[in-house]
Amino acid sequence: MTDKEKQAIFQDLYELYQEGDLGAEAASWMKAHEQQFQHVDTGKKQSSAPMKGQNDYDELKRMKGFIYSLYFFFIVLSIWMTVWFYF
Repeated sequence: MTDKEKQAIFQDLYELYQEGDLGAEAASWMKAHEQQFQHVDTGKKQSSAPMKGQNDYDELKRMKGFIYSLYFFFIVLSIWMTVWFYF
């Protein structure tokens, strides 16, 4: 198993390890590799808050673009209907 695979497994199982929900074999593996990958979990906790804020910002930006496109469509439709029914 490569180091990246071990790191991914550690990240996936870390919450369960903290709660004590792992089996004996998995818990012993986590304990053996805890020192090696502990920095990965602390970095993940620190970087998760800005990423959530960034995701919210991106979602609001998409919603804003969608609303503006609806406004544009409404204005174009209004102009088209005015011209069509007037003549």
